[in-house]
Amino acid sequence: MKYKLIFNEHCMKNKEKNYFVNLKKDPSKYYELSRKINSLTKGFDNIKVVFLSNFTLELLEPFIKVELAKRKFKPNISFEPYDQVEQTIYNLDSNIYKKTDAIVIALKIENFFPDIFNELIYSVSKINIRINEVKKRILKIISQIRKNNSYSRIILFNFSFVENDIQGFTSASSKINLNYLLQEVNSYLSTLTKKFSSLFIFDLNKVTQKVGLNNFFDKKLFLLSKMPFSLDGQIEVSDLLSRFISATIKVPKKCLVLDADNTIWGGIIGEDNIDGIKLGEDFPGNIYKTFQRYILSLRKKGVLLALASKNNELDVLKVFKNHQDCLLKKKHFSALEINWNDKATNIKKIAKHLNIGLNSMVFFDDNPAERDLIKKTLPDVNVIEVAKDPLLYEVNIENSEFFDHVFITNDDMKRPQMYAEENKRKNFLKKSSSIDNYIKSLKIILEIGFINKDFIRRCSQLINKTNQFNLTVKRKSEGELDNLIKNESILMWVRAKDKFGDNGLVGVIIAVKKDNIDEWVIENFLLSCRVIGRNIENILLYELVKELKKKKSKFIVGEYIKGEKNLIVKDFYKSQGFKKQKENFWIKSIKDFKEDKLRKFIKVVRK
Repeated sequence: MKYKLIFNEHCMKNKEKNYFVNLKKDPSKYYELSRKINSLTKGFDNIKVVFLSNFTLELLEPFIKVELAKRKFKPNISFEPYDQVEQTIYNLDSNIYKKTDAIVIALKIENFFPDIFNELIYSVSKINIRINEVKKRILKIISQIRKNNSYSRIILFNFSFVENDIQGFTSASSKINLNYLLQEVNSYLSTLTKKFSSLFIFDLNKVTQKVGLNNFFDKKLFLLSKMPFSLDGQIEVSDLLSRFISATIKVPKKCLVLDADNTIWGGIIGEDNIDGIKLGEDFPGNIYKTFQRYILSLRKKGVLLALASKNNELDVLKVFKNHQDCLLKKKHFSALEINWNDKATNIKKIAKHLNIGLNSMVFFDDNPAERDLIKKTLPDVNVIEVAKDPLLYEVNIENSEFFDHVFITNDDMKRPQMYAEENKRKNFLKKSSSIDNYIKSLKIILEIGFINKDFIRRCSQLINKTNQFNLTVKRKSEGELDNLIKNESILMWVRAKDKFGDNGLVGVIIAVKKDNIDEWVIENFLLSCRVIGRNIENILLYELVKELKKKKSKFIVGEYIKGEKNLIVKDFYKSQGFKKQKENFWIKSIKDFKEDKLRKFIKVVRK
C-alpha cells in the first residue's frame, strides 16, 4: 500500500499538494492517520523509539507516529512507566536496553523537587545546591544507560523556561529564580554531548519560545493528567522531535543548486541590467539580500553552492563582481553552469564536476516549469517547492529539512574550500604525464590514528554518508563505534593533505576478531570520493596489516557487499591479491602483504 494513498481523502478535501499541511489545523486527523501507520511497507525504514519521562508523554503517541511517518519512518513507539526514570535505568529488562534506535528522555525539574518554587525564594546558595543536585541526577541517568546500552541514540530534552516564575519582575535582576536554574542546567547538558557518544540535546526551550509560553503550557491538563503541554504544544513538540530524530539518522544533502533571476535577486538580469535588478538595502531589494545572507550561512555549515541559470554568463558574473549589494560572489559557488542549455543537463554536469550523486543535490528555482522538468527527468534530485513570495524562500529551504544537522564538524565547515582545492588538483592532473607522477608531485601527507572519542562523531558521519568507495556499506552509529572500541576491535582513521590544501578526514577502516583467533575480518573500509585514486586506500590497508602483525594474526578477511553505488570497489580485494574464500569474502595471509610502491612518495604520520 502506498503511503500517499492514506492521505488522498485529506488532500482532496483541502486541495493541498502537501499531504500534511493542514494537520495542525485539524488535530483529529492525527488520530485517524496514526491508526494506519502499521500498514506502511515499501519505502519506509523501521524505527524503534522508547520514551522515558517523569511526566505523562503518552498523549504524544499519535502525533509522533504521524510526524515520523512524514519523514519516511515506520515507527514502533513505547513508553516506560510514568515517573519511574531512576527505577527504569536499573532494570536491565527495560525496553531501553533492548534493541532500539532512540531513547528519548524528558524530565521536569519540578517533579524532581516538588517544593522547588518555594525553596528558591530564599537564597542564591539554595539555588546553587539545587543546580548541582539536578546535574548529578541527570549525569547518573545518562551514565547508567550508557553503561548497559552503548548503541542507541539518546535524545535528552533540555528544560523550558516556566510561564509563572514566582519572583515576578524581580527575576530579571536576580539569580534567585527558577529560570536562572534552568538556564544553568541547560548549559551543563550541552557539555554532556562531548562526554557521551550519540547523546543529543533536543531544544525544548526553543520549541516553547516558538509556540509562546502562554500557548505552550496547559495548567489544567497538567493537574488532570500530568501532561504539561497544551494541544498546540504537544503537536509542535512531536513535529520538531520527529524532525530531530530524523536528523540524527539521515545524512544531510550536500549541494544546493540555485537559479539566479528572481531567486537570488529580483528581476531578470538580461532585461533589467545590473542597475535594474532588485537587490539592496531598501524594500524589496533587501528581501533578496537577506536571502543571500541566509544562503551564505548554509555554505558556512558546509553546504556546497551551485548555480544553474539560463543567462549570458558575463551578465551574471558582472553582478557577482560589480553589484555593491550582491553578497554572493563567484568564489562562493563550487560549480557554475550559466548558459542556455536545459537545466537537467546542467545539473548532471554539476554533479559530475563535484563527483556527487544526484540524490545529494537540492534544486531551488522560482520557475515551476523548471522544477517540473527536474522532477520528471531527474527524479533523484530533491526539488523544493518555491513560494511566489520571496519573503518565504528561506522558510521553504528550512522546512525542506534537506540540510538539517544535529552537529557540524570542522571538516563540514571547510567543505566548500576543499572542493575549490579539488578543482586545482584536477587541473594539475591534466598537466601530469602519468598518475604516478601526479601522486609524487602532490606531496601527500597522511595522518593515521585510532578512533577515539575525539574522532568518533566525525568517523560515524563519514561511515554513514560514504557510498562509492565503501566495501560493505555497513552504517555505524557513534554508540556502535564506541562498542567496537570497548570490544578491542581495531578502528583506524586517515586524514589527507597535500600541496593544494587539507582534505580533512577521508577514510576509515575497521577490523574485528572472529572466533578463529588467526583471522580478523574487515567490517568497514571506506574512503571519501574526493581522494580516490591516490593510493591512500592501499596505505591505510597496510597500516591495518601492521597492527594485525603485532597481534600475531595470520590472515585478514575482506568482505564486499554490493550497494547501490559501490560497484567501483567490486574487485578491490582481488586487485590486492586476496583469494576468494566464499561468496562476498576474500582472504589473504598477513605475511604476503608488501608495502605499496608509491609509499615512498607519501609521508605517513602515525597519531
